[in-house]
Amino acid sequence: MGRKQKLRQERKIKNKNPTPPAVVTTAPEGTVEGIPSEAALTAIVKEIDSVFPKSNEFVQAMDTQIINGDKHYKLDNFEQCVLVKQGATKHGCVHSMRFMDVTLRKRSTTTEGHCNPMFMHLAHPWLLEGAIRGSFRCIMTLIGEYYCDHAEPNRNADVLIDYWGKIAHNANSRLPNLALNALKDEIERTCVICSKTDTKTLTLQQCIGCSFHCYCSETCQTIHWKEHNHRGECKQLRILNKYHKPYAKAIRDAAIRGDKEIPSLEKLRYKLGLTRPLEDYQELIDYNTHDGKAINPKDYVVAREDGTVWVGSIPSSPIGT
Repeated sequence: MGRKQKLRQERKIKNKNPTPPAVVTTAPEGTVEGIPSEAALTAIVKEIDSVFPKSNEFVQAMDTQIINGDKHYKLDNFEQCVLVKQGATKHGCVHSMRFMDVTLRKRSTTTEGHCNPMFMHLAHPWLLEGAIRGSFRCIMTLIGEYYCDHAEPNRNADVLIDYWGKIAHNANSRLPNLALNALKDEIERTCVICSKTDTKTLTLQQCIGCSFHCYCSETCQTIHWKEHNHRGECKQLRILNKYHKPYAKAIRDAAIRGDKEIPSLEKLRYKLGLTRPLEDYQELIDYNTHDGKAINPKDYVVAREDGTVWVGSIPSSPIGT
C-alpha cells in the first residue's frame, strides 16, 4: 500500500471514530471550585508527608490500644513527648517534630478543652525544624496557627506566611497557593501602619529587606519594625532566602532518604539559631519569663531582631558556635 493510500485509510478511520466531546468535570468531593476543604487539605498533606521515614520512637509513641471500644494511646502525654523528642533529636524525624507541637499544646489545654498559646513559643522551633526539612504538615501548621493570628492581625507574620506558602506550592502543585499575592498587591499600595496610599504629594517607600511592606514615613517604619517586630521577621526572611530557598529540594530529598549528614541543613539551622546553647533560653523554657518578666508567648514565636529564633531545638551543630 502506497503512502497516499495509507493516509486516505487513516482519514476514513478517523471519520468513523470522531474524537468524543470534552467531558466537563466538577471539583472533587471536599473542595470548593477546586480549592481543597480543610479536611481534604489535611488528607493531601498527610499523604505527601508519608514519604518521610518514621523513627522507632515515633512509632512507639503512636501505639494505641482499644479500651471500651475506643482507641487510646498506650502512653500518656509526657511519655509521648519524651519519645518523640528522642525521635526528632536523634533521627531528624519530621513526624516527631510535628508531634512535639501536639504534645506541647496538649500541656496548655484549658479546662474548657481549648488550646491556649502558653507553650507555643516552645513548640515553634520544632515545627520550623520540620518545615525546613520539607514537611508540609509542619509548614501548614506554622502558617495557619503560628504566623497568622486571627485574634490580633497586627501580629501576623505576613512575610513568612508568603514565603512558606510559596515553598509549599512550588514543591507540590496539589497544594493551593497560600502565598499572599493578592494581599501583597494591596499592601504595596498602602502604608502597613496608617493605611495611607500613594498620592501626588506622597510616595510610599518599600521595605528594603523584604520588598513586601510599604511605609509613608520613618515614624511608621519604626513602629512596624520595633512594636510589630518586623525587624526580626524581615531578617529571618533574608536567612531563609539565602540558606533555605536554594537548597530546599535537596534538603527535603536528603531527609526523605534518611541521610544523617546534610551540610546545607546544618548551616541553615545554625543561621536560624536553632542550635543555640540551651542556657540562652533556659528561662523561657522553665518559667515562661524573659529577664525575670512574664511573657506573652506570641511575642516569642517569630524571631529576635537578628532573625534567629528565641528558643532553639537541638543545641548542637557541627557548624561553628
